[in-house]
Amino acid sequence: MFLSHQNIEKYIDEGKIIIKPEFDKKSIRPVGIRIHLAKDILIPEPGQTVDLTNNEQELKYKEIDLSKEEFYLEPGQFVLGATYEAIQTPPNILAILDGRTTIARIGLTTHITASIADGTWEMPHVVVLEIKNVGNFKVRLKYKDPIAMMVFTELKDPVIQKIQSQYGGGQSKVTPPNLKFKTGHDK
Repeated sequence: MFLSHQNIEKYIDEGKIIIKPEFDKKSIRPVGIRIHLAKDILIPEPGQTVDLTNNEQELKYKEIDLSKEEFYLEPGQFVLGATYEAIQTPPNILAILDGRTTIARIGLTTHITASIADGTWEMPHVVVLEIKNVGNFKVRLKYKDPIAMMVFTELKDPVIQKIQSQYGGGQSKVTPPNLKFKTGHDK
């Protein structure tokens, strides 16, 4: 069951849903909360090749601080960002990142596939955004832009499996891919 604004606000007030550093309740929407862009983005350096079976490669990124400089996402360009809000839920509440219709209508995606933030984290963490401009407009990205939505659903049973993330105990800022994972080729 997805949570409506009444349950979301109640769970925030009760501390079941934790949002840091601060949260303006004006960002609560009918079935979710509005999520904002953190200050740092990572731009993949061009000309790199990724080998999914090579766990030792280091990808190179240019980091941009949106609080200090302007950045315009060109049509076809891809960057990594993060949510300004760090979120923690209990094991029976799942947070799901979703786009915003206004953002989508200008051709901006905020996640390619990574949309789930489950309740296995022991501290609030940011969600990494996979931002791609699939439209025809050049889009200026700014610190704290209202870029996405987070919806919440209650699970029938709480998650009891321990976290199996290759990103450790949490993310506090935009994080590049960690290719040091086990693939089907590893022994």
